[in-house]
Amino acid sequence: MTINIGVIGAGKIVRVRHLPEIQSNPLARIAAICDVVEARAKEMALEYDCKAYFDYQQMLLDPGIDAVIVAATNTTHAEMSIAALQAGKHVLCEKPMATSLSDARKMLDAAKATGKQLMIAQNQRLEPAHVKAREIIQSGELGKILSFTTIFGHPGCEYWAIDGKNTWFFRSEIAGMGVLGDLAVHKLDLMRFLLDDDYTSASATIDTLAKAFPDGTPITVEDNAICTMQTAKGALGSVITSWTYQVELNRTSIYGEKGVMEIYSDPEFPLIVQKSPETGTYFRLGKKSTNIEQVKSGIIDAFVNAIDEGTDVPIPGIEGYKALEALMACYQSAKSGKRVKIGT
Repeated sequence: MTINIGVIGAGKIVRVRHLPEIQSNPLARIAAICDVVEARAKEMALEYDCKAYFDYQQMLLDPGIDAVIVAATNTTHAEMSIAALQAGKHVLCEKPMATSLSDARKMLDAAKATGKQLMIAQNQRLEPAHVKAREIIQSGELGKILSFTTIFGHPGCEYWAIDGKNTWFFRSEIAGMGVLGDLAVHKLDLMRFLLDDDYTSASATIDTLAKAFPDGTPITVEDNAICTMQTAKGALGSVITSWTYQVELNRTSIYGEKGVMEIYSDPEFPLIVQKSPETGTYFRLGKKSTNIEQVKSGIIDAFVNAIDEGTDVPIPGIEGYKALEALMACYQSAKSGKRVKIGT
């Protein structure tokens, strides 16, 4: 069985991750690419020998398409995902799954009503160091987890996006959110995954410290965020994200009663577990993806394999919803200046 995939969006993440990973999967085929910028859709369609569409609704009418990847602007994720599910397509949606909890719930409802798979592209869960870290934490080797710090920062979307400083990531009316929705959503999801835990409250400070449009006016979303989280099992943690780090940082420290875990703090050993200052276990587990060097994420393989085998996707919509719920609590806290409860 070949799974024919239509891709909505022809931006950078589609070019460096989704299309190459579909092409490398023997069970999948790129059937169509859609983008409102016609030149981009035509360019990618020519490169991958598939149909070009400029209206996603037209693409969804194609009966030959089995699944859809939604990788357009944040504010369109819910609308496009719901339409694709209702058209009988399985959906892999980029993060954040939506820009409001009500839209995210509508996505979950559409998946349930149609019986189609909805997966959210929270790719950090699949990185080998994170998979191993979760295994160790869940084994009890570190004892009760007391606290954590996770950091994700890079020089900014303008160095990554096709449109440079005019990128949609910097515009609130299109992106819906800034660095929280771009980077913090990864880390909020990752910590739930690693700890097998849920958040109970959040406090956050966000600001636009440096980023500006070409004319010098500040961008209309935040470029830095610091969040403090509390979990149901009692852990306290900080989630720090930025678009203003001149060197990319993407690492996590976890502190348990019996030891400390460092993830991606050492370039040679992606995972280190120490139970005393003198002793440690060092794991070589492959490279992590960066904006400079992409490593196969495994997202496409996981999505395609679940469809082919008729099993549940490993990162279903509810997981994206939980990350978004924490994210929205951080925004609420930043606006109110108060700590916000989650899941009540």
